[in-house]
Amino acid sequence: MNILKLYYEEALRTFRESGGGEEDFYWLVGSLLARYPSYREELEIRKRLMEMITDEVKGKVLDVGCGTGVLTFKMALKNGVEMVVGVDRKEEVIEFCNRLGDRVTKNAKFVQGNFLEMGLDEKFDSVVFSYVLHDFEPEPFLERALEVLEEGGRVIVGDFDINDLRKRIREFARWKGVKIVKGVTVGRAESHGDLREAFLMVVERL
Repeated sequence: MNILKLYYEEALRTFRESGGGEEDFYWLVGSLLARYPSYREELEIRKRLMEMITDEVKGKVLDVGCGTGVLTFKMALKNGVEMVVGVDRKEEVIEFCNRLGDRVTKNAKFVQGNFLEMGLDEKFDSVVFSYVLHDFEPEPFLERALEVLEEGGRVIVGDFDINDLRKRIREFARWKGVKIVKGVTVGRAESHGDLREAFLMVVERL
């Protein structure tokens, strides 16, 4: 199954149903493709991080800040994963993911809401933050993640080291007495106006 092909077809359908015309299409696509050379390295690293994150997850997975769901669906198709719940604050992206829904897998569902405030009735074996935490104060998100983790569950962070994110995760782990079981540098690329290291970090709740 080609997830990206389904993703593109649904995105194009959404565009057309929203009144997008030929001129709008060429403007949007052209402006993105024109910037590809400067984003190529970052894109390659983010794709590599998705593969690495998928390798780490198992059981019930919560994908925080799931966006348009590419990683969510990818994880849901992995053997050993029971269910992936994607959460995002933006209603339009959740609607988009739910329209794809069963066309990809029945093992993924999507919920609109604020992760820090929403009620979650179940516990998870893995909580994923992919390219999310660098935009926020990470500690409240990590604290909430521990609350919804099963014993022995893991918080998995794939991101660029912006605003001392990697250092803050290490300090949080020491403060909470949880164990960092993996911390690797994935590469370097231009992101947010500077050359940044990308990393994968896995924190285990004991």
